[in-house]
Amino acid sequence: MADQKELDRMNRVAEYINRYYEFDDAVEINKQNKEYLKTYIHDPDYVEKNFDMKSKVMRDLCFAFGAGVVAFAVALLFMKLIIAAIIGVAVLIICVVAVVMINKSKLNAAQQEQLEVNSGIKEQMQVCDTRAKQIEKQRADYKKGLEKRLDFMSFDYIGSIDTLKGYLENGEAETCEEAVELLEQNMLMKKMSDLMTKSSRKPLDMDFKQQKEKFGDPLALIKKKKKK
Repeated sequence: MADQKELDRMNRVAEYINRYYEFDDAVEINKQNKEYLKTYIHDPDYVEKNFDMKSKVMRDLCFAFGAGVVAFAVALLFMKLIIAAIIGVAVLIICVVAVVMINKSKLNAAQQEQLEVNSGIKEQMQVCDTRAKQIEKQRADYKKGLEKRLDFMSFDYIGSIDTLKGYLENGEAETCEEAVELLEQNMLMKKMSDLMTKSSRKPLDMDFKQQKEKFGDPLALIKKKKKK
Protein backbone atom coordinates (compact mmCIF):
# COMPACT_ATOMS: atom_id res chain seq x y z
CA MET A 1 0.00 0.00 0.00
CA ALA A 2 1.18 3.52 -0.77
CA ASP A 3 2.27 6.02 1.87
CA GLN A 4 -0.57 7.46 3.98
CA LYS A 5 0.31 10.97 2.80
CA GLU A 6 -0.42 9.95 -0.79
CA LEU A 7 -3.63 8.22 0.25
CA ASP A 8 -4.72 11.41 2.02
CA ARG A 9 -4.01 13.42 -1.14
CA MET A 10 -6.11 11.01 -3.15
CA ASN A 11 -8.94 11.01 -0.59
CA ARG A 12 -9.10 14.80 -0.54
CA VAL A 13 -9.40 14.92 -4.31
CA ALA A 14 -12.02 12.14 -4.21
CA GLU A 15 -14.04 14.23 -1.76
CA TYR A 16 -13.87 17.28 -4.03
CA ILE A 17 -15.00 15.14 -6.98
CA ASN A 18 -17.90 13.64 -5.01
CA ARG A 19 -19.09 17.16 -4.23
CA TYR A 20 -18.95 17.97 -7.93
CA TYR A 21 -21.13 14.97 -8.72
CA GLU A 22 -23.66 16.21 -6.17
CA PHE A 23 -24.42 19.00 -8.63
CA ASP A 24 -25.14 16.36 -11.30
CA ASP A 25 -27.54 14.66 -8.88
CA ALA A 26 -29.25 17.98 -8.19
CA VAL A 27 -29.65 18.64 -11.93
CA GLU A 28 -31.15 15.19 -12.47
CA ILE A 29 -33.55 15.49 -9.52
CA ASN A 30 -34.67 18.92 -10.72
CA LYS A 31 -35.24 17.50 -14.22
CA GLN A 32 -37.26 14.59 -12.85
CA ASN A 33 -39.36 16.99 -10.77
CA LYS A 34 -40.18 19.03 -13.88
CA GLU A 35 -41.19 15.92 -15.81
CA TYR A 36 -43.37 14.86 -12.88
CA LEU A 37 -45.09 18.25 -12.81
CA LYS A 38 -45.92 17.92 -16.51
CA THR A 39 -48.17 14.95 -15.74
CA TYR A 40 -50.58 17.30 -13.95
CA ILE A 41 -51.17 19.52 -16.98
CA HIS A 42 -54.25 18.59 -19.03
CA ASP A 43 -56.30 20.26 -21.76
CA PRO A 44 -60.12 20.77 -21.67
CA ASP A 45 -60.69 17.69 -23.85
CA TYR A 46 -58.90 15.51 -21.29
CA VAL A 47 -61.09 16.93 -18.49
CA GLU A 48 -64.24 16.37 -20.52
CA LYS A 49 -63.28 12.80 -21.31
CA ASN A 50 -62.60 11.98 -17.67
CA PHE A 51 -65.69 13.85 -16.50
CA ASP A 52 -67.76 11.41 -18.60
CA MET A 53 -70.73 13.70 -18.90
CA LYS A 54 -72.78 11.23 -20.92
CA SER A 55 -72.84 8.60 -18.18
CA LYS A 56 -73.58 11.23 -15.52
CA VAL A 57 -76.48 12.63 -17.52
CA MET A 58 -77.90 9.17 -18.18
CA ARG A 59 -77.68 8.36 -14.47
CA ASP A 60 -79.44 11.59 -13.48
CA LEU A 61 -82.13 11.11 -16.16
CA CYS A 62 -83.39 8.16 -14.16
CA PHE A 63 -84.22 10.58 -11.35
CA ALA A 64 -85.80 12.99 -13.83
CA PHE A 65 -87.98 10.22 -15.25
CA GLY A 66 -88.97 9.24 -11.73
CA ALA A 67 -89.91 12.82 -10.90
CA GLY A 68 -92.07 12.99 -14.03
CA VAL A 69 -93.88 9.77 -13.11
CA VAL A 70 -94.51 10.99 -9.57
CA ALA A 71 -95.83 14.33 -10.86
CA PHE A 72 -98.13 12.51 -13.28
CA ALA A 73 -99.44 10.20 -10.53
CA VAL A 74 -100.13 13.05 -8.11
CA ALA A 75 -101.79 15.18 -10.78
CA LEU A 76 -103.93 12.23 -11.83
CA LEU A 77 -105.49 12.12 -8.37
CA PHE A 78 -106.92 15.61 -8.75
CA MET A 79 -107.14 16.21 -12.50
CA LYS A 80 -108.13 14.58 -15.72
CA LEU A 81 -105.79 12.13 -17.46
CA ILE A 82 -104.71 14.46 -20.25
CA ILE A 83 -103.92 17.31 -17.86
CA ALA A 84 -102.02 14.96 -15.56
CA ALA A 85 -100.03 13.66 -18.53
CA ILE A 86 -99.16 17.21 -19.60
CA ILE A 87 -97.99 18.02 -16.09
CA GLY A 88 -95.94 14.82 -15.93
CA VAL A 89 -94.28 15.52 -19.27
CA ALA A 90 -93.61 19.13 -18.28
CA VAL A 91 -91.98 18.05 -15.03
CA LEU A 92 -89.90 15.48 -16.94
CA ILE A 93 -88.71 18.07 -19.47
CA ILE A 94 -87.84 20.55 -16.73
CA CYS A 95 -85.89 17.86 -14.87
CA VAL A 96 -84.05 16.77 -18.02
CA VAL A 97 -83.04 20.35 -18.82
CA ALA A 98 -81.97 20.84 -15.20
CA VAL A 99 -79.90 17.65 -15.27
CA VAL A 100 -78.12 18.70 -18.46
CA MET A 101 -77.50 22.24 -17.23
CA ILE A 102 -76.21 21.12 -13.84
CA ASN A 103 -73.79 18.62 -15.33
CA LYS A 104 -72.69 21.15 -17.94
CA SER A 105 -72.02 23.60 -15.15
CA LYS A 106 -70.02 20.96 -13.25
CA LEU A 107 -67.97 20.22 -16.37
CA ASN A 108 -67.24 23.92 -16.91
CA ALA A 109 -66.18 24.20 -13.27
CA ALA A 110 -63.90 21.18 -13.63
CA GLN A 111 -62.33 22.63 -16.78
CA GLN A 112 -61.84 26.00 -15.11
CA GLU A 113 -60.26 24.30 -12.12
CA GLN A 114 -57.90 22.43 -14.46
CA LEU A 115 -56.90 25.72 -16.11
CA GLU A 116 -56.02 27.08 -12.67
CA VAL A 117 -54.06 23.91 -11.93
CA ASN A 118 -52.23 24.23 -15.26
CA SER A 119 -51.29 27.80 -14.45
CA GLY A 120 -49.99 26.84 -11.02
CA ILE A 121 -48.04 23.88 -12.40
CA LYS A 122 -46.44 26.03 -15.10
CA GLU A 123 -45.29 28.46 -12.43
CA GLN A 124 -43.66 25.58 -10.56
CA MET A 125 -42.03 24.41 -13.80
CA GLN A 126 -40.61 27.90 -14.30
CA VAL A 127 -39.15 27.64 -10.81
CA CYS A 128 -37.53 24.37 -11.89
CA ASP A 129 -36.06 26.11 -14.96
CA THR A 130 -34.66 28.89 -12.79
CA ARG A 131 -33.30 26.35 -10.34
CA ALA A 132 -31.65 24.41 -13.20
CA LYS A 133 -29.81 27.55 -14.37
CA GLN A 134 -28.64 28.23 -10.81
CA ILE A 135 -27.35 24.70 -10.39
CA GLU A 136 -25.59 24.80 -13.77
CA LYS A 137 -23.87 28.05 -12.81
CA GLN A 138 -22.86 26.68 -9.40
CA ARG A 139 -21.53 23.54 -11.06
CA ALA A 140 -19.54 25.56 -13.59
CA ASP A 141 -18.06 27.71 -10.82
CA TYR A 142 -17.22 24.67 -8.74
CA LYS A 143 -15.61 23.01 -11.75
CA LYS A 144 -13.21 25.93 -12.15
CA GLY A 145 -12.18 25.62 -8.53
CA LEU A 146 -11.95 21.84 -8.78
CA GLU A 147 -9.62 21.97 -11.77
CA LYS A 148 -7.19 24.06 -9.70
CA ARG A 149 -7.26 21.51 -6.88
CA LEU A 150 -6.48 18.56 -9.15
CA ASP A 151 -2.73 19.01 -8.79
CA PHE A 152 -1.79 15.54 -10.04
CA MET A 153 -4.50 14.64 -12.55
CA SER A 154 -6.56 16.01 -15.41
CA PHE A 155 -10.22 16.85 -14.95
CA ASP A 156 -10.95 14.29 -17.68
CA TYR A 157 -10.00 11.53 -15.23
CA ILE A 158 -12.45 12.37 -12.44
CA GLY A 159 -14.65 9.44 -13.46
CA SER A 160 -11.71 7.11 -12.72
CA ILE A 161 -11.00 8.36 -9.20
CA ASP A 162 -11.93 5.02 -7.61
CA THR A 163 -9.54 3.23 -9.99
CA LEU A 164 -6.74 5.63 -9.12
CA LYS A 165 -7.41 5.17 -5.43
CA GLY A 166 -7.33 1.40 -5.92
CA TYR A 167 -3.86 1.59 -7.48
CA LEU A 168 -2.55 3.22 -4.29
CA GLU A 169 -4.37 0.90 -1.93
CA ASN A 170 -3.22 -2.33 -3.61
CA GLY A 171 0.36 -1.13 -4.04
CA GLU A 172 0.41 -0.84 -7.83
CA ALA A 173 1.44 2.79 -7.45
CA GLU A 174 3.39 4.59 -4.73
CA THR A 175 2.27 8.14 -5.48
CA CYS A 176 -0.76 9.84 -6.93
CA GLU A 177 1.25 10.81 -9.99
CA GLU A 178 2.27 7.18 -10.53
CA ALA A 179 -1.35 6.13 -10.22
CA VAL A 180 -2.29 8.58 -12.98
CA GLU A 181 0.55 7.32 -15.18
CA LEU A 182 -0.63 3.74 -14.65
CA LEU A 183 -4.18 4.75 -15.52
CA GLU A 184 -2.99 6.41 -18.73
CA GLN A 185 -0.96 3.35 -19.66
CA ASN A 186 -3.94 1.05 -19.11
CA MET A 187 -6.22 3.39 -21.05
CA LEU A 188 -3.72 3.45 -23.93
CA MET A 189 -3.45 -0.34 -23.93
CA LYS A 190 -7.21 -0.68 -23.93
CA LYS A 191 -7.51 1.81 -26.77
CA MET A 192 -4.95 -0.09 -28.82
CA SER A 193 -6.71 -3.37 -28.06
CA ASP A 194 -10.03 -1.89 -29.16
CA LEU A 195 -8.47 -0.59 -32.37
CA MET A 196 -7.00 -4.01 -33.13
CA THR A 197 -10.33 -5.66 -32.48
CA LYS A 198 -12.12 -3.22 -34.75
CA SER A 199 -9.50 -3.49 -37.48
CA SER A 200 -9.50 -7.29 -37.53
CA ARG A 201 -11.36 -8.49 -40.59
CA LYS A 202 -13.37 -11.60 -41.13
CA PRO A 203 -11.73 -14.14 -43.47
CA LEU A 204 -12.97 -13.95 -47.01
CA ASP A 205 -15.76 -16.31 -47.89
CA MET A 206 -13.89 -17.83 -50.85
CA ASP A 207 -15.76 -19.06 -53.87
CA PHE A 208 -12.90 -20.99 -55.51
CA LYS A 209 -14.61 -21.29 -58.86
CA GLN A 210 -15.10 -17.53 -59.12
CA GLN A 211 -11.60 -16.84 -57.83
CA LYS A 212 -10.12 -19.25 -60.38
CA GLU A 213 -11.98 -17.56 -63.19
CA LYS A 214 -10.84 -14.17 -61.95
CA PHE A 215 -7.18 -14.89 -61.18
CA GLY A 216 -6.47 -18.05 -63.16
CA ASP A 217 -5.15 -21.43 -61.99
CA PRO A 218 -1.95 -20.99 -59.92
CA LEU A 219 -1.19 -24.70 -60.25
CA ALA A 220 -1.13 -24.37 -64.00
CA LEU A 221 1.40 -21.58 -63.68
CA ILE A 222 3.61 -23.75 -61.44
CA LYS A 223 3.46 -26.66 -63.87
CA LYS A 224 4.39 -24.36 -66.72
CA LYS A 225 7.46 -23.15 -64.83
CA LYS A 226 8.53 -26.74 -64.09
CA LYS A 227 8.40 -27.65 -67.79
CA LYS A 228 10.68 -24.75 -68.56
